[in-house]
Amino acid sequence: MKILWKETFKALLIYFLFLLTLSFIINIFYYYDLISTNSIKYYKMISLLIIQFIIGFYIGSKSPIKGYFYGIRLSIIIIICNFVFSLIMKQFSLSLIVYYIITTLIITLGSIIGINKKSGNEQRFHTFV
Repeated sequence: MKILWKETFKALLIYFLFLLTLSFIINIFYYYDLISTNSIKYYKMISLLIIQFIIGFYIGSKSPIKGYFYGIRLSIIIIICNFVFSLIMKQFSLSLIVYYIITTLIITLGSIIGINKKSGNEQRFHTFV
């Protein structure tokens, strides 16, 4: 099985760049009172889920077979990074565990859809040849 470390790190880079960009944009909107204090956590959660689905789709489209394996591996790497950050900030709760489970499911779903949307028929019929 070919291990795609280059694509995994590229997906991580895309994830953190999108995360920084969207955090900056949401903070600008919050600073100028374009979004309320109550709704900011929903905007952050929705934007994170969209980013996670996109990088799951990306890693799934780059994987030769078993997109779910690469999606789970990528989500574990992201969860470890987030877990270390939450331990440093001393903010660990039950809702964070639920968030980690949702992260794993969204990235895995994105990678499964990504491998199924791969262009060309060579991937679909590789077991019959």
